[in-house]
Amino acid sequence: MSLNHIPELLAPAGSIESFKAAVNAGADAVYISGKRFGARQFARNFSQDEMEQAIEYAHLRGVKVYVTVNTLVKESELPLVARNLLEIYSSGADAIIVQDLGVARLAKQLVPHLDLHCSTQMTIHNPQGVNWAAENGFKRVVLAREMSLEDIEKTARQIPHKIELEVFAHGAICYSYSGQCLLSSFIGGRSGNRGMCAQPCRKQYQLITGKTDEYGKYQEGREIPLKDHYLLSTKDLAIYPHLDRISKAPVDSIKIEGRMRPPEYVANVVNVYREALDSIAQGQWKVREEDVSKLKMSFNRGTTKGWLMGASYQSMMGRNNPGNRGLYLGKVVNYDKKNGRTILKIKTKVNPEKGDGILFKQPAKGGKSDNLWGTILEHSPEVKRDDLSLKLRKKVEIGSNVYITRRKSLIDWANHLVSNPQLPHQIPLDLQMDWNTKMVPLIRVTASPFWLDNNVEIEFKADFAMEKAIKRPLSHETIIKQLKKTGGTPFIIRNIFLNYPGDLFTPIGNLNQLRRQILQKIQDKILKTKKPSTKDIESARIIFSQLTKEMNLEESILEESSREKNSLKKEPIDLKKEPIITLKNKPMVTLKDDPIINQTVSGEKISQSINLAIYADGIPSLEAALQAGCGRIYFQPKIEVNTEGKSPQACLKHSHDYKAYFNRMDLLIREAATLCQDYGSDLVWKWPDITSRMFIAGATHLLNNLPQKSISGVMFGGTGALWALQNNSYPVNLHGSGSLNIWNHLTADQLISPPESSLKSITLSPELSREELKKVVLKIQSIVPHCELEFMVQGNLEALVSEDCLLQVMGDEMFVEKFNDPHQFLGIKDIKNRIFPVEIDAECRTHISNSVELCLLDHIPSLQDMGFSQLVIDSRNKPVDYALTMLSTYQKALELTSQQGSQLGKKLNSLKKKVKKISNGGITSGNFLRGVNDDY
Repeated sequence: MSLNHIPELLAPAGSIESFKAAVNAGADAVYISGKRFGARQFARNFSQDEMEQAIEYAHLRGVKVYVTVNTLVKESELPLVARNLLEIYSSGADAIIVQDLGVARLAKQLVPHLDLHCSTQMTIHNPQGVNWAAENGFKRVVLAREMSLEDIEKTARQIPHKIELEVFAHGAICYSYSGQCLLSSFIGGRSGNRGMCAQPCRKQYQLITGKTDEYGKYQEGREIPLKDHYLLSTKDLAIYPHLDRISKAPVDSIKIEGRMRPPEYVANVVNVYREALDSIAQGQWKVREEDVSKLKMSFNRGTTKGWLMGASYQSMMGRNNPGNRGLYLGKVVNYDKKNGRTILKIKTKVNPEKGDGILFKQPAKGGKSDNLWGTILEHSPEVKRDDLSLKLRKKVEIGSNVYITRRKSLIDWANHLVSNPQLPHQIPLDLQMDWNTKMVPLIRVTASPFWLDNNVEIEFKADFAMEKAIKRPLSHETIIKQLKKTGGTPFIIRNIFLNYPGDLFTPIGNLNQLRRQILQKIQDKILKTKKPSTKDIESARIIFSQLTKEMNLEESILEESSREKNSLKKEPIDLKKEPIITLKNKPMVTLKDDPIINQTVSGEKISQSINLAIYADGIPSLEAALQAGCGRIYFQPKIEVNTEGKSPQACLKHSHDYKAYFNRMDLLIREAATLCQDYGSDLVWKWPDITSRMFIAGATHLLNNLPQKSISGVMFGGTGALWALQNNSYPVNLHGSGSLNIWNHLTADQLISPPESSLKSITLSPELSREELKKVVLKIQSIVPHCELEFMVQGNLEALVSEDCLLQVMGDEMFVEKFNDPHQFLGIKDIKNRIFPVEIDAECRTHISNSVELCLLDHIPSLQDMGFSQLVIDSRNKPVDYALTMLSTYQKALELTSQQGSQLGKKLNSLKKKVKKISNGGITSGNFLRGVNDDY
């Protein structure tokens, strides 16, 4: 009996071929996506027909299927997502994986019996986030890759509700916390939150240091000489050597990344992990070098045990090469001119074979990067001891490192697995066959699928009668032989019981047809057990029809992305006879009924006051903001990294001196509170968007010890922080930051409407365009008019936050210099000479901001007409003069907008030119005008 808990093995599939490879290689579950709303839009993905076929294929083999609907969704797309959810549910999927809180809200209302999984894109990285998910109806959380196993074990002990925990085990790792990366979106409009990431983290960058002027604008500097320039490129995760440790942890599922990978990758990786888990279950497992080699030859950028198993900064990153490294074979040591053969000294037990892909990494010359050359072997090489002789089409340099990057035998094996699977578990069937008085066969079949608690039974009558034999009666053995031919199906005939009267005949074709009927009927019955009932589907259809009507959707829009399904082609629903079912069981205001929308449509001017708020990280900037008349300050105190040790390791994460950190934090907040009270301004303590369990513990303790009304609120950027604040005793208003990724009114309503919610404001996503903002703002105002809406209008917006510490590539002297000089600038420069500012926080996380500042000063009239309450300037990591000047300039813009003069546009453009002069990297309207790329 196994002493270990064996987690589910969850495999990726971006195509039907990869799907079959995953199932046949031994996955317990597979995750896939439809053609839209999946976070891997560049994979082939599944049409609705393919999805149904895949789900049936899996369910007949005891494998679950989870469908990703894990992108952020625009207001106008909600009805399309609703249609998508209904089709997924009707197809019998076992769960959906979601990122958007609005989609989760919609799914709970529309398909309440379909399990919900939190995508890693939700950035759940602390116990409080898991608690939030459990209380909000999720069955499983896909934890952030940045959580350590120790954190996960502590999380499992702290959650009172049962909820499954899933971790990534193998494959690519994002540099940023998933769901918090806007770098691709800012650079080219291809949003990772829409499955369109252009992977800028795999590009080359130079590390830049220099000085800034009085506004924080980069002036001049130099490149820091580094050996490697793929500064943001991570290695691939591979926890295979640590599976025994994982099996003892409270982890319910381990996930392989790779929906963009080919079938052979999926097959080989799944096979290695399957065999390892099975061996662990038997108590006989040990790391096999041949398995490690197989994983490396499948694809790897270098491997790491990840944050999960406590990897160091250096071992996480592959800064020298973002591509496939394959398996290291050896080094070129000689060239035989006589025979024209290249001699290698091999360092692995794996010998290359005919058809393998070989990569030669030739020594760099003249300061240039390594010269790479690859080839497919046309002949198997000669091997003598540890010397290997290759006949190549060109000469390669002596000293070249050699790698196997493609293993033909693995590809052939995977292809065979897809087309000729060797099923580990076939469904046993017991057949009872009788004959009635008319000699018609009567069939009773009992199936015993290993994944079902109960047997499945069918009974039916054959559509032919047997006749009295004239010459050659069918024998008992012949009938059994024909009925047992189940090759190529997921079934195997275990027992056949015949009450055969004997001396009968029918053509063999009739027996073959009967066998096919048996298999088809029992298959249909088994699949039916995995699908929702007709009643449940009909109920979901009624809700769907009502919701699409409430969303004011035209039928032509629905038809744009969905073909009509048989499951959806029912008789028209008479809504007059059906109860009105809405989100939260309250009528949703439509465009026709909404007075705010009608005023805008009719051209009437909406009188809406609008104010300025600012993000500040130091007392001097806070004072400057107060002097400029700012009514609300989001204060995120910048606690300097401890540089006494003169080492990047001397930070909060490694010294664990959270007590000193929060003592300093307490002093700064109290000082800020006194200043804001003197000026009559609101002080909101802004928490970081990534809040470790240690931070939340310290922050809530600090909060509870503040004098009442010291601060007016707390801004949070994640569901874990939200849960902690809602379950805290200190009475405070809550403010949601842009990191919550609010793209639609359902997300806003999910955050604002619960009775325990005390949200005073929310910040909408900076990825939304002007037209998209108009729709979502009007909808939010119609359902939760009491909540203030905010939007970021100025600053180098944060593009990503990473658990990596970029200071690790710098010398200790530069590390100390960075934190002792307020005008010291650190950034990364790409090949187009764009410079992205870099900051390192007290917990050693890297924060990278956009290379140009967002500036929407000339769009203030539009934002005011939409109904925003607050426009926000981000002055973090900027000097005092920046905060003072920007606030004064924007205050002037607000005054001009309120006056509505004939020269308003010209005057605002004049102010914008002044803003541009002091903005770091220039200015941009960002996604406000262009939106994100939706070329699905």
